[in-house]
Amino acid sequence: MRNTTVDLIRTLAIVLMVVFHFIYDLRTFGYHNWDIPDGSGWKDFRYVILTLFFLCVGIGLVYAHSKMLHWQKFWKREAQVAVGALLVTAMSLVMFPNNWIYFGVLHFIVVASVLALPFLKRPNWALVLGIAVVVGYNVGWLKSYWPFHFIDQVWPGFLPNYSNDKVPILPWVAVVWFGTWLAHQRFFNNDPLRNIQLPRWAQWPGRHSLLVYLIHQPILVGSLHAWQSLVA
Repeated sequence: MRNTTVDLIRTLAIVLMVVFHFIYDLRTFGYHNWDIPDGSGWKDFRYVILTLFFLCVGIGLVYAHSKMLHWQKFWKREAQVAVGALLVTAMSLVMFPNNWIYFGVLHFIVVASVLALPFLKRPNWALVLGIAVVVGYNVGWLKSYWPFHFIDQVWPGFLPNYSNDKVPILPWVAVVWFGTWLAHQRFFNNDPLRNIQLPRWAQWPGRHSLLVYLIHQPILVGSLHAWQSLVA
């Protein structure tokens, strides 16, 4: 049985992501000059989207593997996400060669999923360590550039100074750990939003989030290209 609350959270994240990227694409095509994604408010908007996504990553791992870790299922999913991450990197090298994506959302999910494995049956540890990471990051003990500064030291200039869609492991792995904790809480497992009835088409994005993530930008960018060609 599916958890309606998780599906709704994931669907909301997908919708907000598409809106965010559409506004970003409009700027790329010259329709406005808002400072997205790094301007005031826009950065917070992105943080909301990432938080929703990464909570669902932790929750989904617990639901899929809490009783027993199904290695074949886990690595199959990891391979699917990793292939998607490589496609994103390849497309970004073509579209944004100076700001290509070397560690974006999908790259992060691959690594964070592995880092979440020890906590699938240890929710309290996940909560405590997650809080420790957030606190350590905010007081300056933990840095977001880890481990990429090692690459800069070994291969200076290989990584761009600014990368689109970058998601540092620290502190964001804490949100995935919070998701593993949340998935063990009775109030959440009772599916608090189960009485919300959505049509099947509205549930579809949340149940196929990887596919939507991969295809939405080519569709948006292609549509804007076509529109500019028509009005030119």
